Amino acid sequence: MRRRWVLISAVLLSASVALAGGPKPRWLDAMKTLHQGFKGKRGQVAQLGDSITYSMAFWSPIGWADPTPYIPDDGLPKKPKGGRWRDVIKGARDKGISNGNFSGWRVGDILKAIDKVLASDKPEVAIIMVGTNDIRGNRVPPDYRAGLEKVVAKCIAAHCIPILNTIPPRRGHMEAVGQVNLIVAEVARKHQCPLVDYCGAILRLRPGDAWDGALISKDGVHPTAGKTHDYSEENLAVSGYALRNYLNFMMFRTVYFTILTR
Repeated sequence: MRRRWVLISAVLLSASVALAGGPKPRWLDAMKTLHQGFKGKRGQVAQLGDSITYSMAFWSPIGWADPTPYIPDDGLPKKPKGGRWRDVIKGARDKGISNGNFSGWRVGDILKAIDKVLASDKPEVAIIMVGTNDIRGNRVPPDYRAGLEKVVAKCIAAHCIPILNTIPPRRGHMEAVGQVNLIVAEVARKHQCPLVDYCGAILRLRPGDAWDGALISKDGVHPTAGKTHDYSEENLAVSGYALRNYLNFMMFRTVYFTILTR
């Protein structure tokens, strides 16, 4: 387990920043500038994606379980000033088409929903993960990159900070998974927005095919659930949803203390 925790810590390094002399995220200055024009709902987090986002196993535990005991000493505060994380993060249970997520969705489905989500929910941050359904047949459709670019561009136009996620491993589709995640990383770099390497975290914790049946369920597609609010090193190695929740929370926490409260 010690080795696993070292691997988890290495992945989290990109999602946190030390206040005293630590590395500055490459996206920090651009997102600070973007946020200066924000006039929406403070703390509102949009969830844009397919069934892996639509599931109540993703992100909703942040609304009822306290992640503070699992936060490492990395130079950032562990709690928001004068409150709890569940009081700061809004929209943790926002699921469904009107909230920008649903089963079977591809990037084109998010494009059809995003304008309404941005207009009605006015999110300060958007967690975006899409591509698992796009790559059916182990191929990346030619319009995927352009669609993802449009999703990110719409968030930026609304002064909403996009947090991109790489898609998780999918049985029999690893070539396309790699191609999609390269696109995701390139889009994040181009627009200088935060990136959570969910796939990378899974493969570091469960190398080779060891993720199949451990962090990805028996269907070969969806993350495993279990204790989705338990972010201990043991549980992060067996619950794919807990791992995604924790990685995104840690990224949100960095954004919160370096941008949203500055």
